Amino acid sequence: MQNLWQDLRYGARMLWKQPGVALIALVTIALGIGANTAVFTVVNATLAHGLPYRAPEELVHLWERTPQKDFPRREASYPDFLDWRQSQTLAGVAAYSGCQMILQNNAEPVPVPCASVSANFFALLGVEPVLGRLFTNEEEQSGAAKVLLISHSAWQQRFGGDPKLIGQALRINNDQGDESWTVIGVLPPSFHFAPRGPSEFWQLIAPSENRRQRRGMHWVNVIGRLKGDAKSQASSAQAELQTIGQRIAQEFPESHTNTGIFLEPLQVEVIGSVKPLMYALLAAVALVLLIACANVANLLLVRASARQKELAIRLALGANRFAIVRQLLTESLLLALIGGALGIVLARWGVDALIAAIPAGRLSGMPYLRDLALDGRVLAFTSGLTILTGLVFGLAPAWQASKPALQTALKEGGRTSTGGGQRMQQTLVAVEIALALVLLIGAGLLVKSVLRLWQVNPGFNAEKLLTMSFTATGKKYDTPESLAAFHQQLLERAATVPGVRGVATIDILPLLDGNTSIGYAAGRPVPPPEEMTEFNYRVASDNYFRLIETPLLQGRDFTSQDNAQTPNVIIVNQTLAHRMFPDQSALGQRIITGRVEDNYEIVGVVADARITGLDTPIKPIIYRPFLQEPDRDAILLARTTGDPLLLADTLRRECQALEPGLVVFFTRSLESIAANLPATFMRRYPALLLGAFAGLALLLAAIGIYGVMSYSVAQRTPEIGLRLALGAQATDVLRLVVGQGLKLIVIGLALGLLGALLLTRWMETLLFQVKATDPLTFVVIALLLTLVALLACWIPARRAARVDPMIALRCE
Repeated sequence: MQNLWQDLRYGARMLWKQPGVALIALVTIALGIGANTAVFTVVNATLAHGLPYRAPEELVHLWERTPQKDFPRREASYPDFLDWRQSQTLAGVAAYSGCQMILQNNAEPVPVPCASVSANFFALLGVEPVLGRLFTNEEEQSGAAKVLLISHSAWQQRFGGDPKLIGQALRINNDQGDESWTVIGVLPPSFHFAPRGPSEFWQLIAPSENRRQRRGMHWVNVIGRLKGDAKSQASSAQAELQTIGQRIAQEFPESHTNTGIFLEPLQVEVIGSVKPLMYALLAAVALVLLIACANVANLLLVRASARQKELAIRLALGANRFAIVRQLLTESLLLALIGGALGIVLARWGVDALIAAIPAGRLSGMPYLRDLALDGRVLAFTSGLTILTGLVFGLAPAWQASKPALQTALKEGGRTSTGGGQRMQQTLVAVEIALALVLLIGAGLLVKSVLRLWQVNPGFNAEKLLTMSFTATGKKYDTPESLAAFHQQLLERAATVPGVRGVATIDILPLLDGNTSIGYAAGRPVPPPEEMTEFNYRVASDNYFRLIETPLLQGRDFTSQDNAQTPNVIIVNQTLAHRMFPDQSALGQRIITGRVEDNYEIVGVVADARITGLDTPIKPIIYRPFLQEPDRDAILLARTTGDPLLLADTLRRECQALEPGLVVFFTRSLESIAANLPATFMRRYPALLLGAFAGLALLLAAIGIYGVMSYSVAQRTPEIGLRLALGAQATDVLRLVVGQGLKLIVIGLALGLLGALLLTRWMETLLFQVKATDPLTFVVIALLLTLVALLACWIPARRAARVDPMIALRCE
């Protein structure tokens, strides 16, 4: 301990004597460790901590497997959920579904996101309220009192944390109209459940009679809890659910033939899509840290070369090699410890930056990223990383410096450079170039994926389209006729707003997945379910296709005559028309969905549009006219002449002037919605971060090349002076120095290309229409790195070419 304390004091004095070197090393280490700590904090919260529920490894999500290729899995119908609930191998089965409520207690109605759940939902997750109680099984029965649970954030923000809220009645408007709901409990602040978006109010599932009875209406999400050990119980539960599925298929062959049930861990459902992203970011910052270590190691090699005379004297006076290595390693670890402490400070800002780069809409579905902190696991990771970093960048220079050539080092004025030290420096530079190339290629592939995604033709024009969700409240809209009349008046009023070029409504926005159903062509034998066509289902107003600029290929558009008093009609997309009627025109044909009486005449065929995502195949779609399926909830779309968001307030006021009880919310542009889609986010976010890390790696690599070449030039100053004195030209010196650097660049590029070919294959799930071995990206990035590296070589080479031969020879 006495020797260690002595080494620490001596090391601190030596670092203090060279503050410039120490500062550069500390900043480099702090950046590397800070970036790694920040990313590990996010990865740790996502993959290691698991979901914030009791025994999350036991929780599973249940899906119905379908024979249709376009929709391989789907939610359960309510009758299916009741059957699945009879499972004996699962400790419990619960249901949830998204919904929307209108809080009417205030002067102005306020939309509140909510969720409908079964009575045992919170008990299954292991959640206890901080106030009040949970739902009871009796309250789940039809006709029971209307009760609510509210989230902790809603309790604080909407009700000021009033403990007297329990037992109070709130005026709520939903699908059943205006009713009084009683608050029975407040959920804990740590509870977040948002696979389908955040919820502030929680109600019991109360399906309509139609939804309660129909097997073909799939709208319920189902979760379960395994009994005991999750690994051993999963296969038993899967086998039992398969048996239940087969029984349902035998009883209801018209809707469930060849369907099955499968389960997957709830954690996979919630975070499965972001796992490749987390691993990619972790790998990227690890490469940045390795480059930082190589830079610091090079810095210490230069510093050790300057100290070789001091080290030679210590060896000559009896110090052993182990003592020299220990002293130099102590200095390296001291640098690493200080840099690690600075890295933790940077990591706090880094975590905030990583979270700030996530759009609010995406972050709301990531409850595991709330309240991130540098906890014990993260600090242990940082401590271990700091020590490992100190050893990595300190061991090689220490070992190299501990074996100087004593006679050369002790000569007065002798040069202290050794061939071994130079070779190690050059090796480290080649490694830096290779690692930087891997990072740059990874970032380049992701950037190209984002560009390819934005080049996809969605089949509609999202430019200058304002979207505005609205709900018509009040008893006067309880009938389809009143809703249809109000809908027409709203469209006419909105179209008169200055700056609005056209308006229409839709129930689900383009690019957002929606309701699905199955059907078959009328007039033909009823096919088995696996041969039926599964399609996406939308309800639109007339003028919708003209507004979004999706071409009508055949037939006609909806009109105001397509109402409840006229025959049911639909418009289909080109994919559905070709699939169901490959050898004839779809116009005039009829499609049956579910029951025989649910049949519709095709009056139009529109061009295909990617309404379920830019990166998903085009799926069959049918559109129903709004006047034949009126609803309180809809989305108004307005094409504007300028920035759509500048007209949002005006349009809202005009709509509410027509109906004061109209609730307007989620006012956004369609372009912003497209920019924040999961497919876009899952490529744009890593492209942004990997681009930042790759830029840092490129800068560090350039600094490393510049440092080594500058040091080499300084060591070879007498040789260069002699060459110039003997008649060499400046261009010869430039060629000599740049040629030396070019060898390192070529070696680094070869290693980097090989590493990129091996490592970028792990990124395939993050890429879109781009191969992990895309040759153009590899060539362009390699050329870019070569140009930067050559510039870093050219600067010291140019300085070498200007050496005065007399001054150089005099120094010798």
